[in-house]
This record gives sequence, C-alpha cells and structure tokens, in this order.
Amino acid sequence: MTDFELNVKEEGFYKGEPCDDFKIHLESYHPGVPGYSVSYKYYIVFKGERISPRGCNIRADYPDVYFKADEIIIPDATRQMGGWMTVDLHCAEDPDYTAKLKIKLRKYEITLEDNFETFNTDIWNALSGVSKKPMVYRRAKENYVRDNKLCLDFEKCETPIVHNGIECYYSDAGVSTKDKFSQKYGCFSTRMRVPSTPTGIFSAFWLMPQGRYREDYFFKRTDTGDEFHGCSEIDIMEIFHYPATRGSAHTEHYWEPGWDPKTQPITKSSLGMDYTIPGYKDGEYQEYACVWNEYAIYYYVNGSLAKVNDKIAPVENVFPAYILYTCYLGPEGSGAFWGEVKDEDLPQSMEVDWLRVYK
Repeated sequence: MTDFELNVKEEGFYKGEPCDDFKIHLESYHPGVPGYSVSYKYYIVFKGERISPRGCNIRADYPDVYFKADEIIIPDATRQMGGWMTVDLHCAEDPDYTAKLKIKLRKYEITLEDNFETFNTDIWNALSGVSKKPMVYRRAKENYVRDNKLCLDFEKCETPIVHNGIECYYSDAGVSTKDKFSQKYGCFSTRMRVPSTPTGIFSAFWLMPQGRYREDYFFKRTDTGDEFHGCSEIDIMEIFHYPATRGSAHTEHYWEPGWDPKTQPITKSSLGMDYTIPGYKDGEYQEYACVWNEYAIYYYVNGSLAKVNDKIAPVENVFPAYILYTCYLGPEGSGAFWGEVKDEDLPQSMEVDWLRVYK
C-alpha cells in the first residue's frame, strides 16, 4: 500500500459504466500543511493519449477549489474540512466519456503550540555538555526567550569551561522536548531564522525517538533490497553556509539493529536532499515543516513541498518523536565541516518565532 493509493482514487466511465479510456490523473500526492493552499499537478488521458483540458468540463464539489491548465489548487480552509473531495470531468471530444478524481483532504488538529512568550520548562529541556567540536561546550541557561523568540546563541565567552583538559571558550545552544512531549505521526512545523554569518554556524530543527537512539525506530527503508534499515533521526531542516549553501537539507538517518559505529560504520545509511529556498535571503524568517505518516514523510519550506520519501514502511512498535532545536559552532581552528566563524562575527543567534505540532 502506498500513500497515493490511500488518498487518491481515479475512475473513468463510458455511458456511466466503468471504463479506463478516459481518466484524470494526479502526477503525485502530498497532504499539504496548515496555513497554506495545497496544489496538485494533473493530466488527462483519452484512449491512451494525453489531451489538453481545454474544452473539457472540469469542476470540484467545493466551490472555492480552482483549476489552472495542469493544476488543482485547494485552499487551506477547504483542505481543513477533511473527508473526500471529488473532481468531475466531462470529455470535450465525446460527452459519453466522464471521469472522477477523488482526493482525501488532510484535516489537522493542533497538539502543541509554543509562541515563546516565556521559556516553558514544562515543554523544554536545556541541553548542555560537549558540542560537536571539543573547543565548544554547551552551557545550559535558565531562560532562552528574548522578545517573544526562542534564541539559541553562538558565543565566545570570557571565562572558559575546562573539559578533558581543554579550555572551551566557545558556546552554542540547544533545547529538546525529550520526556516532556513526543508524538507518533503528524505535522511538525516551525518559523525560524538563522544568522547571516557566511560560515561556521550550523542550525537544525529535527526529531529523535522517545527511546534508544539507533535502536528504536520511526519507520524502515523499503528501497535497499538488503538488511533492515530503521530510521531513528529525522532532520526537518539543517542549514550551514559552507561553502556556498543557501537553503536547507532534509534528511533521515538509518541504522541496522545493534549498529556499532566502531565495528560496523558501513551499516549506517541516510537519505538527504539539499533544497534551495526560492527567494531565500540571509537573516529572514522561513517556515519549515514535515508531515510523517505510516507510508511517507513529506518536507515543506514556506508551505511548498521540498522533498518526499515514500519508500518507507512502519516498524513494529513505532516510536514517537521528540523535538530538538540545536545550533553548532565552528570556531577558528576547529576544522568544522560546516566552516569556521571569526571571533569578530560573534555573538550570533538562531531565533524561533513559533512551534506548532498537529495530528
């Protein structure tokens, strides 16, 4: 079973009887995200040939749904009604041929919202400890909120923390909802901005299993043709401006059960895609989201579909996901793969306007 098969039905008729000679097809399916219209590319086939929709009578059973030459646009309010939407099509060449296209509309119910009026410790944990580079130690703070924004800072500190004999003069930040909020399936959405510093700063919005990392899974890959690969990390957004990235990466990471990075590094796999945000400008807010269900995961940027992975299947005892915001710093001399930042460019801050989770 695929997500397309669960959510799309395509039927053709001749004089009211089922017939495959005339049909309207969706090129692909995705559920859309709250706050945005959802659009689908379509095409029409008549007796084995694609034909123009010009002259065909096409209409939806919702009056505010509208059509372009090859696109169906469903407003957010209509999508939020849920249920099935039907498109009726009458053939221009022979009115005895008709077709129906049925699309299941994705209704969302909000389960968590934080507009960061305060730093709510009923939801958030402050992360502390060694960061990605030994020069950087993550200091936990009591309050990460400034001016109604969650602010995760990249800093150089006057007084170092000594860890394993290394003086750590640099600090980055992170928060998570581990053990306080987690959810299996749904839409995870945020509005945030990353610093415009050209290099040395790595920002992320991601999910991990409320269980054992690398051992408890959200889903498994179905496209490898070999041993079991289970996903235990979903990176909804990662941005680092090095050497010239201007956009975001959407990635899932997979492991075989019992994976050991010391003895079996080859068994780790990942599926990622870089996405250049149309009109992206450094230092501006963007919206990032993913919709995860049993058979697919969809990534969105500013309401537009950026990536789909429909080569997945549920595992037994699917684990819910908790949420993380993290920022990583690459000081001069650190050799960070995302580049190095100059001291004079610090401090910087990754800012989150809001978080919304839906089921």
